[in-house]
Amino acid sequence: MPEVINIPPYQSVQNCLDTASILLYTDDRLSITARYTYKCREITTTKRVEEASTLKVLVLSGPNHRFADSASVIADFLGARGDMSVELTDDKGVLASSQLDEFDVCVFGTGFTRTVSQPDGAPKREPDLTSEQEDGLFQFVSGGKGLVGIHGTAWWIGGRAVDLIGGAANWHPPGDTFTVNIDDSDHPITQGVEDFEVEDEIYMSAYDPYLRILASAEWSEKQHPMAWVKSYGDGRVFYTSLGHGPGTFERPAMQKLMAQGVQWAASS
Repeated sequence: MPEVINIPPYQSVQNCLDTASILLYTDDRLSITARYTYKCREITTTKRVEEASTLKVLVLSGPNHRFADSASVIADFLGARGDMSVELTDDKGVLASSQLDEFDVCVFGTGFTRTVSQPDGAPKREPDLTSEQEDGLFQFVSGGKGLVGIHGTAWWIGGRAVDLIGGAANWHPPGDTFTVNIDDSDHPITQGVEDFEVEDEIYMSAYDPYLRILASAEWSEKQHPMAWVKSYGDGRVFYTSLGHGPGTFERPAMQKLMAQGVQWAASS
């Protein structure tokens, strides 16, 4: 029988093998085995692979579009899965820092713009991110990381933000209870997700016709996209216009859609 040696976490397999030929593989227990014929030994470890497979997720919270109420719910159910390390913060400065590189995917729902009331009561849209923070987010995604955009991320945006997200909206009918229809059940994000009911808003989105639409909802006898995916540079973007309040993210179908969206976006 080959000798079995447990490797401490992060210890290099290569250091144990020198010039021997090896075969690396995983099994259904998420263990990794390095087998080589030089000394007829077999080296296995489970913890090392579990650490490597854990996605690092940044949930960027904020009051804009009421996302602070939803961000904690999202962070809780993602963190409870066991395969994601989730950090929840409302510090947008992380987007302009080297800390951002530590994450595989950013869940972003506080948006690019915020509405400010003028003295006469007229609304004015102002940037919610500094130019340095915007640059950091765009470079993060284009460099090969993932972005999960939620609801207000696509509200009243233009220019390169539309290129990143894939579409934009500036109007919606009053919030209501409606059915979210899964249009593309073959995509990894929608695997196992059935049509579900939600109380939310249906954005009237203008979007790139080449997007891959995953889900939609009907309003005024027309279907409007509720979720889509796209690439951006070397990275991936999953966007859902759902998410006006935390109740949306308490629904099991939405949690499954979000979790699989995070996994897909992070796997670029």
